[in-house]
Amino acid sequence: MVNSQTNSQNSQGSQAKSVQKELNFSDKVLEKIASQTAHSIDGVLSLSGGAISNLTDRFVDNPTKGVDVENEDDKLSFELKAILEYGKSAPQIFDRVVNSVARSVKEMTGKEVDKITLNVDDLMTHSEWSKQQNSKKNDNNDDNKEE
Repeated sequence: MVNSQTNSQNSQGSQAKSVQKELNFSDKVLEKIASQTAHSIDGVLSLSGGAISNLTDRFVDNPTKGVDVENEDDKLSFELKAILEYGKSAPQIFDRVVNSVARSVKEMTGKEVDKITLNVDDLMTHSEWSKQQNSKKNDNNDDNKEE
C-alpha cells in the first residue's frame, strides 16, 4: 500500500486543506507486472506453476502463473518458478529478471522490491519448449472438439 500526505497552497499562498491519498495494488496486479516483465527476458521460456496450475491452464489463460508475491509492511517479495532456455547462463538471466522486475514494479506502482527468488523448474532448448507448447495447444483443441 502506498500512502502519502500532501500539503498544497492555493494561488493566494494560504494553506489548503491537507489531502490524504492512498494507492493500493492487489497481489494479482503485482504478480502480473512481475510475470509480464519476466516473460520479456531473453532466456526465460516460461513461468511455471505447480500441478494444479498446470491442470487449470488447460482451461484458463493465467497471466500470473508461476509468480507469487508476499506483501508485508510494504516489503514486496516475489517468488518466480521458471523454465529457462538450455545453454544460456542462468545467473545472467536471473540478474536481468531481478533488475527488470524491480524496475517495472517501482515504475508502475512506486513500491520497492525487497526480495526476488527465482526457482528454475526446468531447462529446455527452444525447440523442445515449442514442441511442448504445440502439444498443449493440440490437447486443448482436442478437448474443445469433444464438447
